[in-house]
Amino acid sequence: MSMFGFYFVQNLLEQAGWPRKKGLLGGLAYDTFIVDEVIDQMLDWGASLAAGRPKMALQMIAEMFRDKDWDGDNPPDIKMVIDGAREGWDKVPEGGPREVIKPWRLSSNMGKSMPAKNLADRKLIAALEQLCLEAIMWGLVNPDRVKAWYSNHRAKIQSSLPDMQKAGLQVEALPALNEWFEQCESILRDYELDIQPMPEIPKKLLRDAESIDVDLK
Repeated sequence: MSMFGFYFVQNLLEQAGWPRKKGLLGGLAYDTFIVDEVIDQMLDWGASLAAGRPKMALQMIAEMFRDKDWDGDNPPDIKMVIDGAREGWDKVPEGGPREVIKPWRLSSNMGKSMPAKNLADRKLIAALEQLCLEAIMWGLVNPDRVKAWYSNHRAKIQSSLPDMQKAGLQVEALPALNEWFEQCESILRDYELDIQPMPEIPKKLLRDAESIDVDLK
């Protein structure tokens, strides 16, 4: 079972000092609003990796379906999945990954906090992986939209930096697009070191990608 979404979310939360003890006698817990924000960032990462490193994104898809027979009678068909999702995606023509994918919210279902052990629940790990897969597929077929979204997002952050820094917030400028793609790649490389290497891209998956005009050069 692949766990790209869980790996990203858990590691980013850990870097931010989560989970934390809840009260004097409480156990470790996560703030669900913060987890929701990190899930949004996971979608940004998945879509950006697919837009900037499409071959690596195909390797991720191959890993997600490692147990499937790509040469058999009923192989995975990403073209069919993407074609079926386009109508919903196109309803948000100017949106970024989180606006297009519209992830569910833990804060709406679990309240303000949740026990730390719940993040490793198999159902939640699977749900995170599904969100990650959709972000990857959207990024594969919408690289220009991803690049435009990131450029606009970076410009907005850049323009608000002086005010945020005056307010005492420790906020840094976002990297340029190419550097951002490199950062996205480095996260996947860390996954390979910590979990397992990526598989080869199945020929069927390559054909599917070419049929939907994914630029693999």
